Amino acid sequence: MKVNLVTLNVILLLSFTPLSLALTRSDVWKSSLIGTRHNYALVGHVMFSRVAKGSMVCSQLCLSKPGCLSFNFKKRQEIDSEGLCELNQRRCHGDREVTLTPIRGYVYGEFVDAELKRYTLTSLGAQGPHGPTTAEVVGYSGTSLEGQVEIENGYQLWKVPISGTYSIEALGASGGNGTCQSCVEWKLGGLGARIKGTFYFIKDTRLRIVIGQQGLPTHTFSQRPGGGGGGTFVTLAIDRTKIIIAGGGGGGGLAKAGFEDGDPGQATQNGTRYGGHDGTGGQRFNTAHKALDNGEIKASSGAGYIGDGDADGNGNPAKSFLSGATGGFHFVNNGGFGGGGFGMTHGGGGGGYSGGGINGSTNSGASGGGGSFNSGSHQVNEAGVNRGNGKVIITIIT
Repeated sequence: MKVNLVTLNVILLLSFTPLSLALTRSDVWKSSLIGTRHNYALVGHVMFSRVAKGSMVCSQLCLSKPGCLSFNFKKRQEIDSEGLCELNQRRCHGDREVTLTPIRGYVYGEFVDAELKRYTLTSLGAQGPHGPTTAEVVGYSGTSLEGQVEIENGYQLWKVPISGTYSIEALGASGGNGTCQSCVEWKLGGLGARIKGTFYFIKDTRLRIVIGQQGLPTHTFSQRPGGGGGGTFVTLAIDRTKIIIAGGGGGGGLAKAGFEDGDPGQATQNGTRYGGHDGTGGQRFNTAHKALDNGEIKASSGAGYIGDGDADGNGNPAKSFLSGATGGFHFVNNGGFGGGGFGMTHGGGGGGYSGGGINGSTNSGASGGGGSFNSGSHQVNEAGVNRGNGKVIITIIT
């Protein structure tokens, strides 16, 4: 059942089990919940009383009164909202010496301290085309995710702890820089996108998450472009319905005239530079021949949600989210997990909802950034924000 929110100054009204009403006040990360029970009161611990117009006003008085932990409220008449508000210095929650007394007509409310939880999912130290392994989940030890995440072929599986409204911020990975041992200036990989939205989840809903990994540079050759950054994906685990996806940046090109920095991960759904659309992978387009490339561009475009990247026959193309999300690899394994393409003669395309493409010729080229997707409310969609590996930040709002 979806939570209904009603704002009253600093108070939010929502359903709260086992008590029938909940209110919250919050600063940056702390909040207090008030659950109410009808036909009960806390007797013998009243610190202050006055007439108030309804239990909501009574709860506000408790919020503003130092030392108030609960309240009793009773209407004067059934048809009148005004009644007696008693502020208590004790509460029954967690206190074995305090019990409620059944008294018809009263409403009892108490504060229960709570902390808004934030969960930050990372690549757990994994690099390159493949995601983290089961052994690497120990990287969450000592965090709010300890014991809460399973690893399945690089995918991270997390279960929603309580029903409520959640903010999800997804950051795509950046592309790898092009490298050159004797050059003053390198071509840079594009930065990953930042995509944020608000969602409602039922308790125990399982999410399937891919954290995009940065496209890697290559130092074993005198000069080499960078791999594409992986996209960051959050979907439902059961059927992989897409929720939010942040595109990765394209890999930086060769440190030569005619080659360019990688494009950033995009705020919109399509990839750039002959990038994919509607969840497909990007393509390699030869600008000299004005046609899809037949082998001169030795690199992989980025993969999308449903479509793999495109690569020359000697390399392994980046794989879509639905096909494993591995990055592309050739003689060098520099495509980032999350569908980032490998770079060989040109930079790899970025992974994302739709993969970034590659356009160029033997003497020029640029690699596209991956597209993004957001099904949430209160959206924030920004291109080219994140440097390094991607991440997912999940915050419980209510």
